[in-house]
Amino acid sequence: MLAKWWWRFKTEKDGLWRRVVWAIHHNSRGWKDIPTKVSIPGPWKSITSIRSILLQAGLDLEKATSAELGNGKNICFWLDCWAGNEPFYVMFPELFRAEKHKGCLVQDRLVTNGPNLIFSWAWLTPELGDIEADQLNQVVGLICGSSGLNMSSGMDRWQWTLDGGGSFSVASIKKTLSSVNRVRPGKAFEWNNWVPKKVGIVAWRAEMERLPTRCALAARSIPVNDRTCIMCGSYDESSEHLLVSCQFAQMVWQNIALWCSIPPIIAFDLKDMLTLHEVCTVSGKKKKVLHAVILVAIWSIWKSRNEAVFQQKSPNMTKTLDEIKAMAYLWVKNRSRSMTLTWEDWSKFKI
Repeated sequence: MLAKWWWRFKTEKDGLWRRVVWAIHHNSRGWKDIPTKVSIPGPWKSITSIRSILLQAGLDLEKATSAELGNGKNICFWLDCWAGNEPFYVMFPELFRAEKHKGCLVQDRLVTNGPNLIFSWAWLTPELGDIEADQLNQVVGLICGSSGLNMSSGMDRWQWTLDGGGSFSVASIKKTLSSVNRVRPGKAFEWNNWVPKKVGIVAWRAEMERLPTRCALAARSIPVNDRTCIMCGSYDESSEHLLVSCQFAQMVWQNIALWCSIPPIIAFDLKDMLTLHEVCTVSGKKKKVLHAVILVAIWSIWKSRNEAVFQQKSPNMTKTLDEIKAMAYLWVKNRSRSMTLTWEDWSKFKI
């Protein structure tokens, strides 16, 4: 997703956001097609730093974009790659230093006269030196000798070379990276599109111990007066304790086991709970429903915990179970498009 902003910075020359970024990060003493000032923290610094990370996987964002010349109104003459393997400011640095308007567009330097191209230059000095003159001849030769280079009245087109369609897509980067020999986690978190993302995110963060439990806050040097679990008052509150081994959570899981007609749930950690649907002897569709119920239960327990902490509400087992059944029913029924699913069948877990 960060790489997408490289594509947008290249293709949206008139965008207000691009002009703001250019005004903040451009340095006239060190020209770059995508500028960044490392001394300025923020999202743009993270966006530009993604290139070095992708280079380790053999993916160069600067070479993944190419321009097809049209009217020259959306391509920078010096800063964009359009008539060679690299931008002209990289290939001909001495000549670029002699340029008066370094951010000029192709239409500012090229004019069509029938089949011929007429160059319009603007230099800082009346005459060029020998090195600059030699590089100028190379630029002219490169442009005139480029096969397929034809200036027209049509719009300039930008091509994303990693995708056959020519337009940027996150999937194309993902596909490219998947071919690189990278270390992958043994078990990736399993998402379920039958529940909202906010529900899955709670379980995803809990598995990584990223929920702001009292133990997690204390580990981040945030003052916590009492680390004891507010739901049971017996042990320190971590994600694993709160959602698995806490007395309140265990009562929730055993009631869910009775409702779903599965063996009593015995889980030693949160991963056991998140993979419970895989080991239960239920049908394919029922597996996904059970997984959705587990995610909703984790979300509801966390919600009950927050109500106890911030609203001083006493944990209510009946309310939590009713909420799990009702919310899971509404989400599964509407998101799975199982219009024949009735509340009566759901209450008996007849899927």
